[in-house]
Amino acid sequence: MSVDRINSHLSQANDYGFVPKNEQDRENLKRLRLKVISGHQLAKKDIFGASDPYVRIDLNTVNGDETIDSVLTKTKKKTLNPAWNEEFIFLVKPSDHKLILQVFDENRLTRDDFLGMVELSLVNLPRESDGRIVPTKQYILRPRSARSRVRGYLELYHAYVVDDNNTTTHEGEEPHGSEVEPGWELLDQNSLPNAGQNCDNHSLPPGWEERQDANGRTYYVNHVARSTQWDRPTESNSDNRSSSHAATEFQRRFHISVDEADSARRRSSVMSHVSSTEDSSTTSSEGLPDGWGLQIAPNGRVFFIDHNTKATTWVDPRTGRASVMPQQGATVGYVRTSAVPDSDGDLGPLPEGWEERTHTDGRIFFIDHNTRNTQWEDPRLANPQIAGPAVPYSRDYKRKYEYLKAQLRKPNNVPNKFEIKVRRNAILEDSYRIISNSASRPDLLKTKLWVEFEGEVGLDYGGLAREWFFLLSKEMFNPYYALFEYSAMDNYTLQINPISGLCNEEHLNYFKFIGRIAGLAVYHGKLLDAFFIRPFYKMMLGKPIELKDMESVDSEYYNSLLWIKENDPSELGLTFSIDEDSLGHMCQRELKPNGANISLAEDNKDEYIRLVIEWRFVSRVQEQMDAFLEGFNALVPLNFIKIFDENELELLMCGIQNIDVKDWKLNTVYKGDYHANHITIQWFWRVVLSFNNEMRSRLLQFVTGTSRVPMNGFKELYGSNGPQMFTIEKWGTTDNYPRAHTCFNRLDLPPYESFQDLKDKLVKAIEGSQGFAGVD
Repeated sequence: MSVDRINSHLSQANDYGFVPKNEQDRENLKRLRLKVISGHQLAKKDIFGASDPYVRIDLNTVNGDETIDSVLTKTKKKTLNPAWNEEFIFLVKPSDHKLILQVFDENRLTRDDFLGMVELSLVNLPRESDGRIVPTKQYILRPRSARSRVRGYLELYHAYVVDDNNTTTHEGEEPHGSEVEPGWELLDQNSLPNAGQNCDNHSLPPGWEERQDANGRTYYVNHVARSTQWDRPTESNSDNRSSSHAATEFQRRFHISVDEADSARRRSSVMSHVSSTEDSSTTSSEGLPDGWGLQIAPNGRVFFIDHNTKATTWVDPRTGRASVMPQQGATVGYVRTSAVPDSDGDLGPLPEGWEERTHTDGRIFFIDHNTRNTQWEDPRLANPQIAGPAVPYSRDYKRKYEYLKAQLRKPNNVPNKFEIKVRRNAILEDSYRIISNSASRPDLLKTKLWVEFEGEVGLDYGGLAREWFFLLSKEMFNPYYALFEYSAMDNYTLQINPISGLCNEEHLNYFKFIGRIAGLAVYHGKLLDAFFIRPFYKMMLGKPIELKDMESVDSEYYNSLLWIKENDPSELGLTFSIDEDSLGHMCQRELKPNGANISLAEDNKDEYIRLVIEWRFVSRVQEQMDAFLEGFNALVPLNFIKIFDENELELLMCGIQNIDVKDWKLNTVYKGDYHANHITIQWFWRVVLSFNNEMRSRLLQFVTGTSRVPMNGFKELYGSNGPQMFTIEKWGTTDNYPRAHTCFNRLDLPPYESFQDLKDKLVKAIEGSQGFAGVD
């Protein structure tokens, strides 16, 4: 966090509710420097690993009734002793304000865990002065309530910043050379190494501030323009060119007449820009053939009208060239040339010859000037680069899947349901205990799953079970637990970690448990949120692994073996042994008996390649794979899945990663006065188009309980009672956030009054959803 926060607070004090009313109040406002140095021995919320701690700092009134400002430190991953070294400067009134520092363990999927807090009084704090430095101080973390289990302490630096021309003692400060708060000591700055150095080496322009949102993403606040952005500002792109300019910009926000005049000037400037960028003075009708005219489309582009044939065209009949597209983001009248630009990026231009218009009732429609047709559907839905690739359809796969489901019948003489009650913050431990305890009676897992998250009111009609699989997948396949690892630095598919036994003595029991969960997902028609390397699926099917299978796993290794296959490797000096890295120690592994003494040559290179592949994918993980398959086979007999190939098995277990928005839209039903061309529905699909694939997956997971799509697309989505289409129902008021019913794949969407309001509310609902508050 940059110390330029000083300028922000000084110039924008009114934003935070403590603008000085008189000179006396102004004298009582002080600049407090706070450095969050580190945390030590924090509480361990996850018994399998460390926390991901961050600190939230609130500037509150003394009575705690009002939070004036709030900032976050960066998140430190997998540690109980985080080192932040982040500096903040607050404009405070010591007698009226206090700081609350709360430490949280970040959890991207569920609620962040509370790790402890410190309440800091701002009265009688030390004051900085030339040649001396205030040392850091340690504060023990305390709980918010008797139920909070916390431990550890924070190391902080805090002192008031002294103005160059002001050496008098102020409220809340200790005079230089006087007695200070017990436990504090003023030290000579020169006696400490690197004392007083600013931890932020890259300052922001005046008036800007760096912050983090609840998901740990860094964004930047412009306190002058009252705006935010993802990109780090620089002096060149900052609007804060001078204090007088900043003051003018600030005042302009309160004068409508000034804004209107400025808008008129901008429209005039844009028209001039369009005129200057067109050849042959294309905004003039001079020189057009008889019966021709020209007009400017709402997106700012010039088009030509042939009144003789009653046709329009972008091509200038005088030059034979199409008119120039206006600069993206420019405005002509009150219509933007680009389709709803936003923080997720523009939707991109319409296809050549297309135009977007607004109907009198507010609905958006599109004109294809190439064919002189109009339509409601956005033509960008047909662009796979924007809407996602088309869903591959396989009648053969569907037949195989239906056959598999027919074989997996519910057993007799078992209860009507199998209850799974877990804690969100301990989902792996709780699930491991419950599933392992049922190992002697695997048929119990073949009945209806009834999932309940501790402390949440909800009935599971399918949605909670899907969420359980989704959340449990995130934990089971987390490489931090050393059971699985990413296959390569540039490839985020998973493979079994060959040294899992060195990290966890019980690793084979965990692989058996993971196999049961994978079999459970297939048996109940659910999906795992993970993708494995292709050889993993081949091993499940008992199929041989080939050289081409390595290409998508480790391209560098693949290219080396491919060169050996296509060339004479005799001069390489290789033998039938390889160097294996085990926890940083290199050891030699023979591919066959006495392999270290057998040289690689032209006549034995095929055997060498086969043995390397077998070592890379099979032999060193054979024990783990056998345990996984044992667990899987208890729910789904392995001979049942051998009707699939490795590609189909991946789809069976994990679904489709890329989302086809057109397929999604075609297989959506509407309720409660909504219909396909309702303006709210049009805005909704425009929001979905503006999302990247990750955000689309999160929206899908919010509504259906899983981020994956079945093999044959959205037409095969399942709900609590079988096939259930994605549904959008009109509900609530514009003050409500969208809500979801995952058991029925239904989104309750209020009739918002603008595109941006719909998008903002939807994003907040997706990112802020935690559990269920009712029947689902």
